[in-house]
Amino acid sequence: MPRLSLGRVSTEALKGELRRRLEALPKLIAQRDELNRRIAEFQGLGAAEEAPGQARARAARQGTRKARRGENPVSLREALGEALEGKESMSIADAAEAVLASGYKSKSKNFSNLVSMTLSNDKRFERTGRGQYRVRG
Repeated sequence: MPRLSLGRVSTEALKGELRRRLEALPKLIAQRDELNRRIAEFQGLGAAEEAPGQARARAARQGTRKARRGENPVSLREALGEALEGKESMSIADAAEAVLASGYKSKSKNFSNLVSMTLSNDKRFERTGRGQYRVRG
């Protein structure tokens, strides 16, 4: 189908097309709202009048969103500092185990990797050997 240049279309024809489309708009909006209501009903999400933020909050409560990280009273750095305090040196695995034993909560599948990165990047800790760290002092 050849494309028609707007330069060749009369102003009256354009106005007529705009009028036609504006008249069809309420019907299209009603169809969209009905489809949204049916989709929400199908998904079991409840009323279609729900605000977008409410749907997101409900999804989080139902566990369909990514789980939040653990709530700890101290940071991992502080917990590592307490675990290594007064020790000559400690391996990464022992440090991770000591932090978890002190009550630190983590949902990480590779918690020892987090401990390793924290120990190597934080200036409070120094490396004493391969995989061994202590509190700088």
